[in-house]
Amino acid sequence: MVAFLRYNEGMSNMVTLQPGQVESSDNGERFGRSQGGHLVQLRRRRSERGFVVTVDADPRPEVPAELLTHEWGAANAAFDRLMREY
Repeated sequence: MVAFLRYNEGMSNMVTLQPGQVESSDNGERFGRSQGGHLVQLRRRRSERGFVVTVDADPRPEVPAELLTHEWGAANAAFDRLMREY
């Protein structure tokens, strides 16, 4: 959850997001609140090339709570899935 606390740098506060609401930053990173009320984040990795998508919920066997990928399309698809599934 620490990664979500960094969000207050430029966009509205994630605490005020409503379920289903998504915001994007200028660099393409996305932040939202899932249908179930969990915070979801898609961000660029800093230490290596690629993207990370996370949700502040316990992972489930059928839906992971974190995905690392080099593909922008896969990252966006994972973000959308976590927004629906959690």
